[in-house]
Amino acid sequence: MNCCAAISEIFRVRALWVLSFLLLPLFWGCSAPKENFTAELFELEGYSQDIPRISCFLTLKEPHGPDLRLEVASIEVLGDGLWLPLTRGPLTLDSATISSGQIYLGATSAPPGNYSRMRFMITKGELGAADGNYAVVTNDPFAVEVPISENMDLNGTDRRSLLISWDVESSIRNDNTLTPALVVNPPTAQLLVGLVYVSCPNIDTIFVVRADKNWVVDSFGLGGGPTYLAIDPNRSRQLLYVLASRERSIKVVDLANQKVVDSFRASPSDSPTFMTISPDGHRAYLLDEEGGFLDALDLTTGQSVARVHLDYRPSYAGYLEEQDLLAVSLSLSQDVLLLDPVTLSVKMTIPTGSNPQGLAASENFLLVAEERDSTVSMTDLENREDQSQLTVGFAPMRILATDDQVYVSNYRSGSLSVLVPGQLSVFQEIPDLGRPKEMVFNEFYRRVYITDEGRGAFSIVDANANQFLGRVSLGARPFGLAAIE
Repeated sequence: MNCCAAISEIFRVRALWVLSFLLLPLFWGCSAPKENFTAELFELEGYSQDIPRISCFLTLKEPHGPDLRLEVASIEVLGDGLWLPLTRGPLTLDSATISSGQIYLGATSAPPGNYSRMRFMITKGELGAADGNYAVVTNDPFAVEVPISENMDLNGTDRRSLLISWDVESSIRNDNTLTPALVVNPPTAQLLVGLVYVSCPNIDTIFVVRADKNWVVDSFGLGGGPTYLAIDPNRSRQLLYVLASRERSIKVVDLANQKVVDSFRASPSDSPTFMTISPDGHRAYLLDEEGGFLDALDLTTGQSVARVHLDYRPSYAGYLEEQDLLAVSLSLSQDVLLLDPVTLSVKMTIPTGSNPQGLAASENFLLVAEERDSTVSMTDLENREDQSQLTVGFAPMRILATDDQVYVSNYRSGSLSVLVPGQLSVFQEIPDLGRPKEMVFNEFYRRVYITDEGRGAFSIVDANANQFLGRVSLGARPFGLAAIE
């Protein structure tokens, strides 16, 4: 191919990219976008795991300042001379609502290349007054172009985030004219302390969250549908273990550079649906719910060191560290098995309510979420015949035991039930959490992070006051969580 033909082919391919973005709205229809994007919207996008992706988040430079609203028709990113849309439709940026939080603006699949600028199409600006009313400061559409502080190169399966800071105070000049002051930064390397990792298998992405601010500060791509996450207990190794369900493997990520340094395949006949690791980080336990298998892998060699057929749809496993036992819930037989974590031999069978799911140990009690009964069973691990049941919200799925409280995520009622260890009562109910499922606890900041599958977001709860702190949308359905102190 000669030089002219090659150039022509490059422009032809990129023109097809632009055309595809312009035609997408025809398939979405003309209705206004929902306030909270759900994962289903992204399934309409024709997402490809082999194409890079850009996600965009906005925070305020200072949470306290004038109340300013911007109506934005579109947000675009410039890559190799072509503008690509990041948003699906108009949105409103309200500084009073954002405050010290973070909002998700949009995302796009993008061809490999160099990305250097963003463009905001502003249609209206309003400034809040002391009496609570808003005055229009501009009603004429205009564009604001902002350079990305460091040009961002996208290659292969990159999943990058752009972080926008909005200086509201500097956006209003002395004559009350509007000039939005925006700064766009790519992520910077984070110290490996106080971070929460969130997996989104539908877009092959793992987001990185700062626990002090509850902001997304980074993201990276991981192929194969990343689901369950586990931090290596040996902090000197700085490793993240990820169950890549689509590829039926465990991927080992070096958190210092976010690169996969090893990969272990599950047994050829298994399709793992759940993963947890031992407290010493030496073993990973994989459940195949359909096949009924439990497999233990050595995390040094990746070899299977024990494997048993449990049947009856094993759905969840938890390591009971004080008892040195592995507990596995069987949703079909309505039992929890207590197994030797080395040989996987069954030591005890505990009957439960209907469809047992998540479990945890607290003050020598085994707590099991019984999804269809909307109850939590409590079994004394010393006197295993002593059992009781507690009614919680609808469809409890997971249980998280902290040092002084127990949290139950109720998937259908959209709430957390808060229990006091050892007591057979619900101490508090935390509502409005969408479709909560997986949970993780940050001990230093005493915050509980909860996936919200309905809104494509994660929620944050203050464990001291058991108050809802906020929600951050990700633009895709979250799945697994892991925290590093």
